[in-house]
Amino acid sequence: MAAIAFALPILPGQEEAIRRTSEEVSGSGPLRSAYEGSRQSLGITEEKVWLQQTPIGEMIVIYWETDDPQRTLREMADSQDQFDSQFKQLIETAAPALNFADERPLPNELLFEWSAG
Repeated sequence: MAAIAFALPILPGQEEAIRRTSEEVSGSGPLRSAYEGSRQSLGITEEKVWLQQTPIGEMIVIYWETDDPQRTLREMADSQDQFDSQFKQLIETAAPALNFADERPLPNELLFEWSAG
């Protein structure tokens, strides 16, 4: 299982949309069931999301565990699932640094890793 974390800058004025979606998928929110179904069908076994305040603006930081993060993003890009479509629209509107149309939607490079185990 691969782990990946990525950060997307949030456009000014879009923090509330990110927060609202987070509330809707958390706990017993109205989108929880659709969210869980989406993540299971995409092969995401764990997801964590943070809102990061930085001197140059806000970022959303996302952590996934999935077999192949690039494949997961391509499948999300091609998905016709209603929740996936809403999620893509949110990202394209609020944090458009992720390009679902690219062959490698999330170009990144692991620089190092460490484990206590």
